[in-house]
Amino acid sequence: MKLVGLFIILALATFGCSDAGTTQTTQPESSSVSNKGKEAMAEYLKLDSAPFRKNHVRFTITSEDEPEKVFEIDTVRKQAGPETMTLTQIVKPAEDTDLASLTIESEGKPTSIATYVSSMSEFRETDTGRMFFGGLTAGELLGEWNKYDYRLLGEKAVDGQQILEIEGKLKKPNASLIAKMNVLMRADNYLPVELQLFDAAGRQIRTYKVTDIKSDAKGPYAARTEIENPVYKTRIAVEVLKREFPVNVDDTFFTRDKLKQIAARSK
Repeated sequence: MKLVGLFIILALATFGCSDAGTTQTTQPESSSVSNKGKEAMAEYLKLDSAPFRKNHVRFTITSEDEPEKVFEIDTVRKQAGPETMTLTQIVKPAEDTDLASLTIESEGKPTSIATYVSSMSEFRETDTGRMFFGGLTAGELLGEWNKYDYRLLGEKAVDGQQILEIEGKLKKPNASLIAKMNVLMRADNYLPVELQLFDAAGRQIRTYKVTDIKSDAKGPYAARTEIENPVYKTRIAVEVLKREFPVNVDDTFFTRDKLKQIAARSK
């Protein structure tokens, strides 16, 4: 059975770099910085946005029970006002190139993920709470940052870099496997440096860390992110091999007909 979950994955590697080292933490001293966590997250989302984006990403998946698997994925994203649409397709290995998905995120509405099953000539939809390969949910890979309230916990120096410590708690009535997150973010460019995810029982169930940062005309970005899932005992390395910001992308890329075309070309 094909790993159908892979085709919902986005090029999520937008975190900053975090290295182990001696740290010193300070706490906020006045109400004047009480909203700094929200402001920092808003700044990150603003810097991460773009009308159009194309990414080529490699995923390397390791686990205790299965041999290493490597996939390469192309994503095309369009952001228009409150709506974000992303076409995602596996391009390697060759036997999985018929797998593609269309994700639509709209402010105030549930995110929809559509796929086309050519063997049954039908579309299927799923939500972001479904668990996919390696025990990761679609929601955590998409980010869904707007589901959480943020506050600044403090600041600390890590190997000479000033880091913001931000806590995000799930807002009611939103639903997610992730009840709380701790974000370590670089203060100089608002790149998240590490992400720790917790369930409703307070157990840490994921750790996202960036091990390499590169820069292009748009600015610094995470070139490699490592994800550890202690629940499923899996590790996933996400490498952004190429990213582009085209002036325009044809609207046909963000339609269900495009999913059918991809499936037909792969036969």
